Amino acid sequence: MQKWPELNLSDDASKLLVELRDRKNKWDKLKATQPIYAILTAVFILYFLITFYRKVLLPSGGNALSILDLVISNSLLSGSLLACISLFLFTRNRVMQIEKAKTKYENLRIETIEKLDTSWLKDVKSEARDQISSFLYDEYDINIVFKS
Repeated sequence: MQKWPELNLSDDASKLLVELRDRKNKWDKLKATQPIYAILTAVFILYFLITFYRKVLLPSGGNALSILDLVISNSLLSGSLLACISLFLFTRNRVMQIEKAKTKYENLRIETIEKLDTSWLKDVKSEARDQISSFLYDEYDINIVFKS
C-alpha cells in the first residue's frame, strides 16, 4: 500500500484513498479507449454499407432472394457483417463498463467526502482534510471537495 506524503493518515483512510485513486484510473482508461472502438465500429459499418450497396443491391435489382443469395455467397461481405455486429455489441458492452466504473468511482468519492467531513472551523482535522483534498486533486484530478 502506498503511503500518502506527509498526510499522517490512518491505514483505513489510506486504503480508502488508494481505492479511490484506482477506481478513477480504471474509469479514465476505459474512457480513453472508447473513441477507438467507436471509430472502428463506424468504419466497419460504413465499409459494409458501401460493399452491400455495390455488390448486392445494384446487381440484385431489389429481388429479396437474390439479395440473400449474394450476401451469403460473398464471404467477405458475410464476414464484415459479422464483424459489424460483434464490434457493435462489444462497443455497447464497453459503454456499460464505463458507466459502471463511473458509478463505482462516484459512489466511493461521495463516501470519501462523507468520511472526511469536518467542521468549518480551522483545526488539525480541517488542515488534514485540506491537505488530502489538494493532494488528490493535484496528483490524480480527484475532487473530494464537492459531491456533485
